[in-house]
Amino acid sequence: MKCYLCGSTKYRQREGKVRDNPKTKIFECEKCGLVFLDNQNTSEEFYKQGNMHNQAEVYQLTGRTDFINDMWIFNKARLKFCLNFIIGKDLLDFGSGYAGFLIQAKEFAKSVMGVELEEQVAPIYEQYNIPLSRSLANIGGGGQNKYDVITAFPVFEHLQDPIEILQQLTSLLKENGKIIIEVPNANDALLTIYHNKAFQEFTYWSPHLYLYNPHTLRKLGNKSGLKVEFVKGIQRYPLSNTLYWLAKGKPAGQKIWGNFLDNKILQESYESTLASLGATDTLIALFSKSNKPS
Repeated sequence: MKCYLCGSTKYRQREGKVRDNPKTKIFECEKCGLVFLDNQNTSEEFYKQGNMHNQAEVYQLTGRTDFINDMWIFNKARLKFCLNFIIGKDLLDFGSGYAGFLIQAKEFAKSVMGVELEEQVAPIYEQYNIPLSRSLANIGGGGQNKYDVITAFPVFEHLQDPIEILQQLTSLLKENGKIIIEVPNANDALLTIYHNKAFQEFTYWSPHLYLYNPHTLRKLGNKSGLKVEFVKGIQRYPLSNTLYWLAKGKPAGQKIWGNFLDNKILQESYESTLASLGATDTLIALFSKSNKPS
């Protein structure tokens, strides 16, 4: 088995379990740090049928009983981060899910469009009058359809060939176009600093084929022929969530302890500290169209 990014055959097994398939092994490349699963069995049909969002047993295990509301909160944060890039621009959201980001972004962008395999989401796009494509292949339009900004919020950890997809997305960019990608961080503090066993047996999931750290996310952009403008650490979950994992070994601590622990100053300080260590729970990268590597 070779590392997808660097081709190395040297890797070690990470601590932890894949929560929905404990027999699957979790490996980390010793050369570049890419984290990957030894069993990559998800398919387009899996996503078309909505299997990622229809797993009651998984949601009971993870405590994510308010998925849509949680995503709405995260999408508000994404909009704030992306706003300066999308005002008055043509925007494409790849892996757009339930359209939460696009519903908010269409108020500011010149135009918006989603790309999403999941079939059950179509009525939402119709309700909000947002164009929807089922695949990138249907967007090209003979080179006529080009976008200023393409976003992908957590998507790239699901892809078997992310370089190929990035190159396809690049072909849909205008000359000075940007691609914004958000992924979970393989170096999350709960994994690499606290070594929290409960989190190690929770966070890995069979649809997450690859997990990136700041170095490997930058490498992904370079190998795809893009210029890497930046890779930033973002902390989606507050300190209350971390402390709850450490104390109780369970998720969703922000819903239980957040009302008395979390505030803007504390969150910004916590995020800044983790970012300096490369250990936030989330990474955001900005890539631009360029043949010159950064």
